[in-house]
Amino acid sequence: MKKYSFAICLILLNLSFCIGQTQQIIYTISPWPDNKKAAVSLTFDDGISGQFTIAVPLLNDHGFKATFFVTTKTVMSQLGDWHLVKAAAAAGHEIANHALTHPHFDTMSADNIAAELVQSNALIEDNIKPAKSFTHAYPYGQGGQATDTELKIRAVVKKYFIGARATRNRDITFNKYDFAISEDDYYKVNSDVIADAASMAGFEKQLDETITAGGWYVPTYHGIENGWIIVSKNIFEKHLTGMDKRLKYLWIAPFANVLKYHQERNCAKLVPVSENSRSWILKLTDTLGNSATWDQPLTINLKPQGRKIKSIQQASRKISFTASGDEIIFNALPGNDEIVITKN
Repeated sequence: MKKYSFAICLILLNLSFCIGQTQQIIYTISPWPDNKKAAVSLTFDDGISGQFTIAVPLLNDHGFKATFFVTTKTVMSQLGDWHLVKAAAAAGHEIANHALTHPHFDTMSADNIAAELVQSNALIEDNIKPAKSFTHAYPYGQGGQATDTELKIRAVVKKYFIGARATRNRDITFNKYDFAISEDDYYKVNSDVIADAASMAGFEKQLDETITAGGWYVPTYHGIENGWIIVSKNIFEKHLTGMDKRLKYLWIAPFANVLKYHQERNCAKLVPVSENSRSWILKLTDTLGNSATWDQPLTINLKPQGRKIKSIQQASRKISFTASGDEIIFNALPGNDEIVITKN
């Protein structure tokens, strides 16, 4: 009996160790991808021709992806058709909603506001297949304040989008990392309207302040060389060069991508599923539900705690990882797909 009791004790001790090892998961989810310090989303309003003939080629040369909040009426009057907008989308830029005719929402009924949004979305999605319009920028910035009228506007916008960009509505130009105290805050993201009068020193100061704060800077451009609120090609190129110099610290991505990452990260958690001698299975969960919409990978900093890691995969996709000190760093999608870590 003692022999069997000892064997049973060993089994129980081993099981206890395995359970404890599985439960003791130590990790962080990086505030921004790849442990960058801050985020920048370059946004363009209306659909002015210079945005697509001048800005897009420069953005492509630098490898930056931006967001173009297009007004359908302006696209047609400025470009004649959608071929340049389609080319921008094919290059990875976000094509987003800036209403059908750029009206004053504060003078309109909720039904008429909805019609502007729905018709604009339909035209964007018909012309930029299979893209979907996830975000909105308020015409004339009407929607980002706390008045009853702008609360009404936001209530309509929330039905069709995961977030919206306002104009400057805070004392600082960038968004602090914890800007979203409630869901409503994702529909009044602060932005900084850029004009040629903005000096290069001023733009770089905004970048540096955003990096120091760990926040999100959303500059808004209109005309590039032509149109209105015009920024010269020379100044725009200097802005891109200023961001190039800070790539070590900045995640430069479209508005929707940054919005998704921020929302996912702030409701996600990494949980253990099971473990044996060969593999360690985890799951990255969130409370957002729709993985077709919330599809931005999150950067995980995980302590293996003595485990030697051979490979990582999720839904049969191999995930690359790097080792830094006592952590491994990798990107994974929140949702139902398990993260399978194979041990060496």
